[in-house]
Amino acid sequence: MEVYIAIDFGTAFTGYCFKFSESKQVRQPKWGEEYGLNTPKTPTCILFDEDENFLKFGYDAVMTYTRQTRKNEAKKLFLFDNFKMELFGKELHRDFMMTAKNGKEMRAMKVFSESLKFMKVHALDMIGKHTAGVTYSASDATWVLTVPAIWSAAAKQFMREAATEAGLVAESEPERLIVALEPEAASVWCKQLPKEGFMEGHLTEAEIIEQVPGTQYMVVDCGGGTIDITVHEVVEGGRLKELHRVSGNNMGGQTVDKNFKAFIREIFSENVFDEFEENHPSELQRLLYDFSICKRYDGEVLVQCPYSLQQIASKVDDIEAYFSRDNDVDWESGQILLSGAKLKDLHEDSVRGIESLMKEILKKPTLNIRYIFLVGGFALSPYVNRFVKEKFGSKCQVLCPVDAQMAVVNGAVMFGMMPNVVESRISVFTYGIAVVHFFDKIKHKGKSKYVSKDGVHYCDVCFHCLVKKDESVPFDEAEQYIFNALEIEQNEMLFSFYCTEKETAEFVDEEGMMKIGSLAVSMPKISQGRNHSVILEIKFGFTEMQATATDVDSGETTSVKMDFMSK
Repeated sequence: MEVYIAIDFGTAFTGYCFKFSESKQVRQPKWGEEYGLNTPKTPTCILFDEDENFLKFGYDAVMTYTRQTRKNEAKKLFLFDNFKMELFGKELHRDFMMTAKNGKEMRAMKVFSESLKFMKVHALDMIGKHTAGVTYSASDATWVLTVPAIWSAAAKQFMREAATEAGLVAESEPERLIVALEPEAASVWCKQLPKEGFMEGHLTEAEIIEQVPGTQYMVVDCGGGTIDITVHEVVEGGRLKELHRVSGNNMGGQTVDKNFKAFIREIFSENVFDEFEENHPSELQRLLYDFSICKRYDGEVLVQCPYSLQQIASKVDDIEAYFSRDNDVDWESGQILLSGAKLKDLHEDSVRGIESLMKEILKKPTLNIRYIFLVGGFALSPYVNRFVKEKFGSKCQVLCPVDAQMAVVNGAVMFGMMPNVVESRISVFTYGIAVVHFFDKIKHKGKSKYVSKDGVHYCDVCFHCLVKKDESVPFDEAEQYIFNALEIEQNEMLFSFYCTEKETAEFVDEEGMMKIGSLAVSMPKISQGRNHSVILEIKFGFTEMQATATDVDSGETTSVKMDFMSK
């Protein structure tokens, strides 16, 4: 039996589920039971020893680190938490470094690959318990790895390479790993839910949305790091068509945690908080973790104040004096009491970020969105839920799945079984490649010039558009382009890929143009000289760009690897 394993690598929490092809049931583990907890995901937290050897992941990493209460013990260890967003908005390369809680650096690729390796081993072990006598290895499974839709091509490639390094798939079998976009996976899950699959409210037109072609809906995926939004229309056969390019920002639930940390620093003063953060990192870790649970509650909440913070603060002033200056916070027997108004205030940045994204989409007159689905762990925040319903509930029906936190990973398994479920996507950028044209003194005035070996002058910064921003691109459609060699004895053709927010562009050195990657195509036969051609075939309609190149002279077709990471 074929098995599909989906990993939702989240900013705050990570989980996985699996499904056998012949079974209807999607299975998932429970985490934290040895600590009196029972959650569908475990904290995205990984611990290494002082020699950078992997120790623990998830709750085990949090608890092990927290036990290292003596200053020097915790400082020896490398702890990384909430590190997924390190890949957002950065220029990535394979030796990109990340800073641990102890201030020391480690290769990001190792941190991500060891995390994925842990999930791989855990998943295969759990599958073994459900298949008496049958042992599954990583190569027996189809793996689905979810990423934010707003991530760059480089970040997606980074995750693919980390998964390969972790042993999820072999380099020779890249097709066994499917990279799924988080809001798309959630969309696949939501469209097949019956009306009782939502917390409140109900579907007005049918028992299940995928049974009503023409239905338009928006999925707002509220994660720990990102807010990701996609808009789909149901087409015949339950497939989906994207109606608006994916959009999002980095204003997820972690923004609320950052605001809380800044607020606590403000209450206790910078000097007190800095001393606490420097000397008691594991207790700060626990404080922030305790607060993250509070985002699920409405009204006032109590957060346990770390003993070390109390001790440091008491040396400067009476502990209750710190709380006399702010009406929205109080001290209650070793706990920090936050009012509902303060908790709402800490959410303000995030909900405004969500509002601006949704407004931008809903003002489009061509759309007729019937439903808004709120998914992701942060969607369970009563402040987020209530805000979206108050702002947009009169225009669309706002629904939250009962299992909102697991919508992405459950949908990812289904996506893995039917990767062509989204039959067309809207291009987020204008994509193209750098090409050379014969130098025109007027058209190319002031532009970079290349002189070939036989003295021909070319402009080498021309932009050849492959797909335009907001263009609808079918899932399985491959665009073909023919390019000729520049030099007589050229044995390789290098393609440099660029993207821009503009719909039209002429040169790759224009403002706003970004180089996003490259690929090299070898041309083993050079008998044709400058007539030597390469046919480049590119698919833009999947979650990752895919390319094949055919050397016309030799007839060899190769699947070429696009490299979106800087060296």
